[in-house]
Amino acid sequence: MTYSGNPVDLSPSAFGSLRTASDALEDREGLDLSMQRDGYLYLPNYLNRDEVATARRSVLERLRNQGIVDDQAPLMEGKVKDQAHMSFSPDLGKDNPHLHGLLYSGPMMAFYEFFLGGPVRHFDYTWFRAKTPGTSTATHPHYDIVFMGRGTQNLYTSWTPLGDMPYGMGGLIVLENSHRQTEVRNTYGRTDVDRFCENKGEAGEIVTKARAEGRPLTPEERQSIRWNSSGRYSTDAIAARCDLGGRWLSAEFKMGDLLVMSMY
Repeated sequence: MTYSGNPVDLSPSAFGSLRTASDALEDREGLDLSMQRDGYLYLPNYLNRDEVATARRSVLERLRNQGIVDDQAPLMEGKVKDQAHMSFSPDLGKDNPHLHGLLYSGPMMAFYEFFLGGPVRHFDYTWFRAKTPGTSTATHPHYDIVFMGRGTQNLYTSWTPLGDMPYGMGGLIVLENSHRQTEVRNTYGRTDVDRFCENKGEAGEIVTKARAEGRPLTPEERQSIRWNSSGRYSTDAIAARCDLGGRWLSAEFKMGDLLVMSMY
């Protein structure tokens, strides 16, 4: 396994497996305790695999029409054309009834209604990622709260793989106990990417103030600009683990798996 082309430390002190919570599916208190303990709930094979496959096909058809997927190979393999490049790609989640049916109805919403004990709603926007192979498309370590921290913070992210993902394919990783990192929550975790983007002069004001005072930017000012403008904690998952401690946790995900995470 690598991150941006650099080898990930897979020793037992640096890397481990996500803890499954499937045995608590009918136990709301047990799910809540697991979320508090781990910051996530990993539910293998919770969603209907056929429905996931249907959503996958709908996305791959769009990717084929965009010239990303090789139309000479079986569609469901998702073989990327040579030199094709894509990262993030939220447009693939728009006006996609098969994908929306998977994410916003059925078992997914039933889980949240049980877990939270009442009616729930989802965001209108779907944070969809379709990434071609390569070191430049790695997702940077981040908290979701910096992207959606306005209003209620009683929010959860559902990470839903649309394909079987062995370790080498680059599935999601969670930094163990990162939801308990008080200093990170109280600094980086309080940034607001939307506010920073709306007030485009904010970074300029920081720079202008430093220049007027005849000094370079402080490390804190540089960090503030970097965190608020990009939303990422770091550009390097390997360095972030060394800085914060804990292990990176992951799994060899399958279609139908569901990973529920807190905002931290």
